[in-house]
Amino acid sequence: MARSDILARLSRRQLERRTTASNRDVKQVTQDASWRRKSLVSIRRRLSPTFRPMSPSSEPDSDAPRGSPVVVTDVVSLNHGSGGGNSNNINHNNNNDSDTKIPSLYSKPVELIRQEEYPHMNQGTYLDHGGATVPALATLHRTTALLSRDLYGNPHSANRPAARSTAAVEAVRSAALAFLGADPAHFDLVFTANATAAIKLVGDAFRDIGEDSGSGASGGGFWYGYHREAHTSLVGVRELVGPAGAHHCFVAGDDEVEAWLDGKIEVRGDNCGAAPGSGSRSRLGLMAWPGQSNLTGRRLPTARWAGRVRENGRRRGVAAAAWRDTYTLLDAAALAMTSGLGGVFADPEAAPDFVCVSFYKIFGFPDLGGLVVRKDSGHILTLRKYFGGGTVLMVSAIGAAWHISKGLNAATGGAAGEGHGGALHEALEDGTLPFHSILALGEAIDVHTELYGSMQNISAYTTALMRRMYRGMRALRYGNGQPLCKVYEEGSKGSGFGDAQRQGSTVAFNVFRADGCYEPYDVVESLANDRGIYVRSGGICCPGGMFTALQYEPWQLRRARSAGHHCGAGGIGLINELPTGVVRASLGAMSTVEDVDRFLAFLRETFIAREDSAYASSNEDGSLRHPED
Repeated sequence: MARSDILARLSRRQLERRTTASNRDVKQVTQDASWRRKSLVSIRRRLSPTFRPMSPSSEPDSDAPRGSPVVVTDVVSLNHGSGGGNSNNINHNNNNDSDTKIPSLYSKPVELIRQEEYPHMNQGTYLDHGGATVPALATLHRTTALLSRDLYGNPHSANRPAARSTAAVEAVRSAALAFLGADPAHFDLVFTANATAAIKLVGDAFRDIGEDSGSGASGGGFWYGYHREAHTSLVGVRELVGPAGAHHCFVAGDDEVEAWLDGKIEVRGDNCGAAPGSGSRSRLGLMAWPGQSNLTGRRLPTARWAGRVRENGRRRGVAAAAWRDTYTLLDAAALAMTSGLGGVFADPEAAPDFVCVSFYKIFGFPDLGGLVVRKDSGHILTLRKYFGGGTVLMVSAIGAAWHISKGLNAATGGAAGEGHGGALHEALEDGTLPFHSILALGEAIDVHTELYGSMQNISAYTTALMRRMYRGMRALRYGNGQPLCKVYEEGSKGSGFGDAQRQGSTVAFNVFRADGCYEPYDVVESLANDRGIYVRSGGICCPGGMFTALQYEPWQLRRARSAGHHCGAGGIGLINELPTGVVRASLGAMSTVEDVDRFLAFLRETFIAREDSAYASSNEDGSLRHPED
């Protein structure tokens, strides 16, 4: 949409507001009443026995604000599918001028959405959506209206307020599965504090099973494999494998994983011990990888690897036995921020056994995580040892120690003195659920769908916006020709940015000085903070990806440790003139072209203008000159 058209719409909207409300107080009262009505309608609809959750790829409610989306066809071509808006259905044309044309796919211009729903973002330029995105005002107000209108009690009680909470929680669970594109006939959702808690839930269960298998043929423990791009929380699972277990980091990345799945290489544990496929002995195994690098935003295969593991287990022969006992864990926290997961769950036979998500990365509020469990695999988690309140039907605390656990009826879980029965999530959600936060999640899903339509729309928009940022960063040069930014990416330069299948709305970089030396990443973040530009810097909770990107050797990592470097505030930015971390900028659904241009202006004015009285390589009209791809 042309800038003049946007300004005209904004002017008309302001005139309408002045006509309908004489002052701000009247307007606020009107908005509060509207939010309250919508929230009440929403929760009553969910509690109705005929309620069917709406997938983000479906049409919004008829009373939702509508516009005339304009698709810029030379930037993105949409193939609308079902279930969660799978970004794999998006094809991008990498024209040289595509960064100047951003698709307008939402129900109204993003600038208007920012004005109405995110006025708190006027405090600066927020570019840390990868850490947590920003909640919409409507979500907060509708949640407040909902909780102030009805009485909700502890779901573990049986009174009327408690029953209301239970019904609402289960309705939101169904809505969340629909939003993610996961069929409840094949998948269940376990609410957790965050994605890390979801990962730990899986790791603890595998540890418990491994400890109990010490006298069996497997020798105890379990095998754990993880991709080099794994988040720190995924890496930490390796400490649970046990003395007789083994763990392996696929340091060579995707190619090593593919070769292992093809049986072309034998993988030994980094602490000894063979991986599945390396011998005839059956062993419990878990393979984990991120859907998107938390560092660079590169997107990895999502469901394909899980399906390959399962296919290997279906083959005849002795070696197939090991694959049959190998499960898969996908960390989708970063991926789900600006991409639908419909493609991950489309085929239950090829889907990962476990998928963790962070809802606050998608909606900004509430602070919740979740573990989506493939029901055909979920029985493995019910074998964990710990049980909390609400996960058991009966417990003996006098005499013999026994308990009856809720959960799936699983023959494999029938140890002496134990029983299983009920829904899977009931056996895994320890203690009282954060039911108020879960109610807020239902409102967040509704508001998100009304504002953006689908995750597919968000993926297309943020992909185009990130390509603009990337190309702008590459264009920044000192007067002597020295590039300002070192962007960390795989493949040929720029080949991933603009392709939603390969790259998310995140860029990791370091800043060069005019002489080619690095500027410490913490200095860059501090200067950005002073200008009201909010990014993230440091290790970004991605140790394998970080030091692979920085091309560190193991001895250099040990040198950094001996020098006193550590993640977080107070770390050493440069050691022997080499960076120990990066700066990360990440965009969200409500980011704007103005956000990107302010960031580029900060880089240009702070570093190039400071060290070079000339200006960055530019055209005669002052616009940035984009180097050839």
